[in-house]
Amino acid sequence: MRKKFVFFVLIPAVVLCLVVYFFVDTWVRLGLEAGGEAAVGAKVEIEGLHVSLSPLGMRWTRAQVADPHDGWRNLFETRNVRFAMDFGQLLRSKYIIRTMEIDELILGTKRTTDGSIARKPERASAGSPGGSSFTAQAQGALEKTNEKAPPATFGIGALHLNADSLVKALDIHTLKHLDSLKSQTLAASGQWSSTLAEFEGSKKKLADLETGIKSINTSQLNSLPAITGAIATVENSVKGINEISSAFSARKAAIGADVQKLTGSAGLVEEIAGDDFARLKGMAKLPNLSTTGVARLLVGDETVKKATTYLSYVDWARAHIKNSSSKPDFTAPPRMKGENIAFPLERAYPKFLIEKARISGGTDSTSADTFIHAKGEIDNITNDQSVTHVPTTASLEGVEGGGRTFRLKAVFDRTKDVPYDEYEASLGGVPLSEFNLGKEGFLSAKMVDARMSSSVKVTVPGSAFDASARSTLSGFRVAFAAEPKSMLEKIIQDVLRDINEFEITFRLWNTGGNFDLALSTDLDTKIAERATAELGAEFAKAQNELKSKLDAAIAGKKAEVMKLVGEKTADVQKQLGAYQSLLNDKLSLADAKKKELTDRMDKEKNTKVNDALKGLFKK
Repeated sequence: MRKKFVFFVLIPAVVLCLVVYFFVDTWVRLGLEAGGEAAVGAKVEIEGLHVSLSPLGMRWTRAQVADPHDGWRNLFETRNVRFAMDFGQLLRSKYIIRTMEIDELILGTKRTTDGSIARKPERASAGSPGGSSFTAQAQGALEKTNEKAPPATFGIGALHLNADSLVKALDIHTLKHLDSLKSQTLAASGQWSSTLAEFEGSKKKLADLETGIKSINTSQLNSLPAITGAIATVENSVKGINEISSAFSARKAAIGADVQKLTGSAGLVEEIAGDDFARLKGMAKLPNLSTTGVARLLVGDETVKKATTYLSYVDWARAHIKNSSSKPDFTAPPRMKGENIAFPLERAYPKFLIEKARISGGTDSTSADTFIHAKGEIDNITNDQSVTHVPTTASLEGVEGGGRTFRLKAVFDRTKDVPYDEYEASLGGVPLSEFNLGKEGFLSAKMVDARMSSSVKVTVPGSAFDASARSTLSGFRVAFAAEPKSMLEKIIQDVLRDINEFEITFRLWNTGGNFDLALSTDLDTKIAERATAELGAEFAKAQNELKSKLDAAIAGKKAEVMKLVGEKTADVQKQLGAYQSLLNDKLSLADAKKKELTDRMDKEKNTKVNDALKGLFKK
């Protein structure tokens, strides 16, 4: 019995333990590499991996993760990594790591072998509108926007103009406006003449009323009835004057509106002349010294390339960080039977969790001048945030001896039904092997030895997307592929030779599923300033010649019509003012006469009272 136990139980158990002891590290390494490659889409290589059973955990001395977009460069690599697992949760098939220690995280190291692997066609990103990735949608929007950039055929060069012919060919809107203004003025003036004629007819009535008022001799009125009758006559005269004044006020308001309309129309002459001048310059094909949009031709393609590269990382995060991977399938409860409902546990664990990954900056100085050594912390790396109720967060920063700096803050929130991602990053002093400028057929050139500093903020709530970035390129030299083919290319080449930095501002967002792009640089201003300095005198001379010819074509009619408008409006306003003064004089006369009569009545009443009192005392 004992011999059977030794042969059939003990010896196989010992052999199994030896196999596990000698080969478990290899098995785990191969499993981790395969899982990492499936997630990243590029080679993952782990060196010096060792699994310890007491306490349960593992460590490795180096890991390399290749960049899926550049197989000859690592996305990152680590040095010593160690962590322990919760043995109790492992027995429940849950991989819980409280703290992972990473001695060194190095970004952008070069590889000695190609880390690319054949990848299956990517599925549509679930978080992207329309069922396609943000990268694919943005690529189309960026290319379409870049195609809308103005063509590279700017007419900057010697100017040979025939200003007289251009002015004759121009449909001068100012002259049409002046003709219309003249007709309106003459029509209004005719109406004003009719109205003023009616006012002249009213003057006789006013004169009669004035005569009636002046004929009243207050000193000869010795009885109250005579005074009362005179007051009634004055009041009737006031009523008549007010009736004429009301009619006059209505007509005056109408004439005032006409005058205001004509004055406003006359004020538009300069604006319309300015529009005529702008059209005349268009016919002359004068160069647009603002050169707005030229910078987009210079940096648009390269910006598109870099933006879509970074967008692929956003797509990767949205595709691989899921809302939950442990939700049970829905099953309908059996009819007429009870059902057990599992209530949430106060302390539940997901299938996989790294509560905290601490990353030190490392002490290796052999590559300090070449690569970025990052340090920081990544928290709550899990397959199911609906259990932890905490989003995954990352906070990293790094620096290298050559002057590059790196900062990243990221949030990956899958605690709710709608996923939410947010990134804030800054890169300083990043060396660029080259930065392509221009487009095919327009100033093909490369910036060499440039350094770029950028700040980026990306927000991805659900299927929405909003990214903004500001980059500064500095310390570069420009290698031009050919000699300039136009004055514009020469100006741009001169500008690029003289400056040592410029800025690109970039924003990409989607509204209603469609991506929009805003791209600008301060090169526009620099190029415009140089163009103005080199061509300013010739350009100003050409503009002045066109302006003087156009002004001459307009001047005669403009002077005639503006004089007519001024004379007619001034004349009618003068006559209206005179008639208003006449009405005011007549009302003042009537008011004065009425007061005079009222005072006379009061005096007469006092005399009668005194006489009555005297007669009473005599009796």
